[in-house]
Amino acid sequence: MQFLIETDVLSEYLMAGKDSDTILRKALLRGVCYTTMVNALELFRAASTKEERDAVMQMLMVVRVLGFNARYAQSFADGAREIEKKKGMTLSDREAMMIGMAKASKLVIVTKVFFERYNRTGIVSVARSAEEVPTSEE
Repeated sequence: MQFLIETDVLSEYLMAGKDSDTILRKALLRGVCYTTMVNALELFRAASTKEERDAVMQMLMVVRVLGFNARYAQSFADGAREIEKKKGMTLSDREAMMIGMAKASKLVIVTKVFFERYNRTGIVSVARSAEEVPTSEE
């Protein structure tokens, strides 16, 4: 399994105790976890101390960070326009980037906060936890 981990799930992990059974820990046990440069940026912007920044950096050594390459810009924009037209919703640039990255990389987005929004698009797989995603063995 491969997951695209949203900022809310990463934040939960960073705020939890060392032995807490977080969504991220469970996802790491089930597969490879990715996030994006935007998510990393959001976490670093929220970190106000050196200790917090160090914790973000340590976590990002375990979760692979995907960059936004210019070659994806047009396909992500086209995909967002298609979703907006078919679903009658307006996507933010951030949402277009996350959905585009998940679709292009064939990743399941793991999030609680953005679950309904991403799920409504019908374009990408989305789950509130890694356990919601069936493995090939199940």
